[in-house]
Amino acid sequence: MIRKTRFVSTGLALTCLILITTFYVGFHTNESYIESKANQIANVKIHPELLSPRVLCLILTTPKYFLDRVKAVNETWAPRCDRYFYITDYTPEKMTPEQINFTQQIPIAPIQNITPGYDHLTQKSRLAFLFAYEKYFNDFDWFVKADDDVYMIIENLKAFLSQQNTSEPVTFGYNFKVIVSKGYHSGGASYVLSRESLRRFYEADKQPNSTCRADGGSEDVEIAKCLRTKDVYPGKSLDKQNRELFHPLPYISHFRGHVPDWLKNYAENPLQSGDNCCSDQTISFHYIDPDKMYLMDFLLYKTRSRNVPQRKK
Repeated sequence: MIRKTRFVSTGLALTCLILITTFYVGFHTNESYIESKANQIANVKIHPELLSPRVLCLILTTPKYFLDRVKAVNETWAPRCDRYFYITDYTPEKMTPEQINFTQQIPIAPIQNITPGYDHLTQKSRLAFLFAYEKYFNDFDWFVKADDDVYMIIENLKAFLSQQNTSEPVTFGYNFKVIVSKGYHSGGASYVLSRESLRRFYEADKQPNSTCRADGGSEDVEIAKCLRTKDVYPGKSLDKQNRELFHPLPYISHFRGHVPDWLKNYAENPLQSGDNCCSDQTISFHYIDPDKMYLMDFLLYKTRSRNVPQRKK
């Protein structure tokens, strides 16, 4: 776990400055609610004429984060996906009226019987991918698994994916070199499955002798293990200067080189700090709280730089 810095305001100011100069761009389900969401989805038209690659974002969350994390994601980067769904448990008896009302404003995937709790992220991701395959396999080229505390630059994601082949059994994200054969992706940094990878995941999960774990364990590890049974492997997610595109920590941690020991041992690629920590085509940063999410979105999309003439000496 990363220790929070005491000097939040200083770090935040530095983050602002660098971003401006660097980037441009078992429980009981309420079935009537789930059914109503399913009916809404059935009435939404998919537009295949949208520019390729077409991306479906699956964002894992839980009701306690609806009014802060989810609200921020929903008002910043999520709508830039071609389509997106929140993958969440739904327990109205444990929710406030404000949380319940908020569910009417966001696209929640109509998946029943999601077990609440951090220990069930494997189930949540598994059900999200099965839902994506069964409902949207032919409508999208790439399928993103993201958390509610990641900030994604979707334009950079699509630019990167436009150079990849969705018919290949490949995934992209921040690569770890341990635990799973050929490594696996950091779940927190988000990761992406090609259409062929999603097909193979579904096949692996549904076969009678499947060894894919339905729940438990570490979500990113278990999804990777399941994919390996069908020869799906992680691709390289680096720019031409060998800088990372996906990031498991906030920008300032990578920039300053303040990373935990476990990351030094897990990372497939050599860790870099300073300007080389992160590509100028960066796709994601993890552990971004709602305030920083709004800030990053403002700096990337709502500010305009001006060319100020230099004074003659």
